[in-house]
Amino acid sequence: MELSPEDRERLAKSRLQTLQLFRFVGLVLMLLGMLVWASDVLREGGLPELGIPVFALGAFNSLIVPILLARRWRTPPEA
Repeated sequence: MELSPEDRERLAKSRLQTLQLFRFVGLVLMLLGMLVWASDVLREGGLPELGIPVFALGAFNSLIVPILLARRWRTPPEA
């Protein structure tokens, strides 16, 4: 099924917004993880057992997930 130019543009915009959302949420999680890990917000001396996994999840969400989605959405070469 061939998409119209308007539909292709709408799909591209939607995918770009999705990638940017994953990057933004990942960044927020990374900052939150660093805050919990290295500051006295929850406990004096930080809480690395919670902050490190949150930071790692944010890094994965921000750096790896957009690459995987872009690879999945890539248009296959026409034969």
